[in-house]
Amino acid sequence: MKKIITLAAIAVAALTASAQKFAHYDYATVVQALPEYKTATAELEATGKQYQTDLEEMQKEIQTRYEKYQTEVNDQTPANIRQRKEQEIMDLQQRFQQAQEDNAKAFQELQSTKMQPIVAKVSDAVAAVAKEGGYVYVFDKSQSGPNFYINEAISEDVTAKIRTKLGI
Repeated sequence: MKKIITLAAIAVAALTASAQKFAHYDYATVVQALPEYKTATAELEATGKQYQTDLEEMQKEIQTRYEKYQTEVNDQTPANIRQRKEQEIMDLQQRFQQAQEDNAKAFQELQSTKMQPIVAKVSDAVAAVAKEGGYVYVFDKSQSGPNFYINEAISEDVTAKIRTKLGI
């Protein structure tokens, strides 16, 4: 009796497994087609360039001050003037390092703020397509790796459906 129940359970599990539907899509293709993504990317690039320009200007100022220090300061320069000029250069270097850190943090926060709604929008579209299509799993094929493989011959590519759901 136990054998019959076990065999019946295995048969039901096999039938259930074969009835499951799997799908895949290309996240990059979907996201890069969104107008919001293009806008966000352009804004991020502009901000990144501005940060870079600001840092380059600070570097030039440090370099200029250092070169001036080298030409003006010699063995006959009073110690207090030499120390003050050295301190000014060190302060500029510290401000530069702090600006680098602040810019990196601000850029990361801006990137998160700009991209989070886009990621959520795509995720919602994927969930809607999965629900409408009765898919058990919908995989991002760009995330496959050595421990993950999508057999595209038996998995449906729903990239176009997701794009349609997003209106692109």
